[in-house]
Amino acid sequence: MNGQPTDDRGNNADRRIGEWADLSAMSRPPAARPEVLRARVEVAVAEQRQPRRSVPGLAMALVVVVVVAGVGFAVSRQRSVVEPSASASAAASESEPPGPSASPSPQVTLPGDDVLDIGRIDARSGWAYVLSPESSKLGVPILLMTDDVGATWRDATPPQQADFQPIIEFVDADHGWVLDADGPLWRTTDGGRSWQETALPTGRTGSSAAMSFVSASTGYLLLSANSDKDPEPWVLYRTEDGGASLQRVGAVTLPDEPALSGPLPMVAFSDPSSGVVAGWKVVLQTDDGGAHWSTVSLPATKGSAAPRYAGVSLLRAFGPQLVLLALIGGPTTPYEPTAYVSADAGRTWRPAYAWSAESATVWAIVDGQTWLDFTTAAGPMYMEATSDAGDKWTTSTGAGPADRHIMAVSFVSSTDGWAIFQVDSTCPAGAFCAMQLPAGQLAETHDGGVTWQLVP
Repeated sequence: MNGQPTDDRGNNADRRIGEWADLSAMSRPPAARPEVLRARVEVAVAEQRQPRRSVPGLAMALVVVVVVAGVGFAVSRQRSVVEPSASASAAASESEPPGPSASPSPQVTLPGDDVLDIGRIDARSGWAYVLSPESSKLGVPILLMTDDVGATWRDATPPQQADFQPIIEFVDADHGWVLDADGPLWRTTDGGRSWQETALPTGRTGSSAAMSFVSASTGYLLLSANSDKDPEPWVLYRTEDGGASLQRVGAVTLPDEPALSGPLPMVAFSDPSSGVVAGWKVVLQTDDGGAHWSTVSLPATKGSAAPRYAGVSLLRAFGPQLVLLALIGGPTTPYEPTAYVSADAGRTWRPAYAWSAESATVWAIVDGQTWLDFTTAAGPMYMEATSDAGDKWTTSTGAGPADRHIMAVSFVSSTDGWAIFQVDSTCPAGAFCAMQLPAGQLAETHDGGVTWQLVP
């Protein structure tokens, strides 16, 4: 989506921090470790891309977030097959509920120390997806919203609580969407004080979905089939009424990518017409709202004469500027996370930044030029910052809370942001210990991440 991304599918990241048990399943968290993504790709290849479903139960893996922008250069393109809809104007979900579904919005305490996901929307507003004893069911995550920079919070959970990690996306403080694995698509126009639902099209599921809204009214959903036997694993839908109805655009052909198999695809639209879908074998670009697609070949990175694209962990759009975080490897080299940027809505790309898959970093999106990254491992917190899409960097040592490491961030400016800090593991090396809850405590910074204060 445009502006400050808060999903991440997006980012998803894109797309989308939490994830449910099966670590071979790709979520759309805002931040995560690149070695996890690489492991997922290797697992999917080893299993010959056998279909898999997520298993209920909470587990989290972090996927690195990068924000970059820059001038692209020409890359090869060829036509990709897209099956047009037989009735592109038919609404996939025509029925409107008689009125908004009431969602209680009591004032609640602060998010606590079991925060799973966060998103800053603007200078005053944001959301947190948390495990809270104030939930109607102990241990079930709830969505909290704030309108005063975190001084107070209210329950903004849709009426039907998610069984899986949902995709959460807001384009402003009022307009947002929550998509659970089994649907429906929940939408709000008042910052989560009330919600309306839209049923997903028959045969489609949100468990492997991707979502991109370019405004409060216009957006796209890439929905997977709820069966691996479906001849159309992926179908793109468009809405022009904020999600009240979904119009089928057409089936999107992603080679060798059955639904529920391998890293999940992501989608990002720069405007109502131009967008990109990135799968784990191909990157596609459209300039006619998804009616036709072109295959985009990513250029070689430094030291790689024949890059091999093997999946996406981030796809975000800031108007015509897009960033794609991909796993790139050669015939004899391991897969390494590499950031590509486009300045022309995804038609051409250039490599912008690459790092070792063993590095443990989390990246903050500020805008198309300004981004930050922080170490996530236990110990001193190192921070890098750039204001020119990665051409020049400054490095400093930050001061995070003691005995905690940073695991996710969300910034609205170069100075103001949130983070989730997780308690460092005390499990001895080589020992078998219970899995640490994939959650932490909310913290805030007003100096670009140099210092952090935990939110009680």
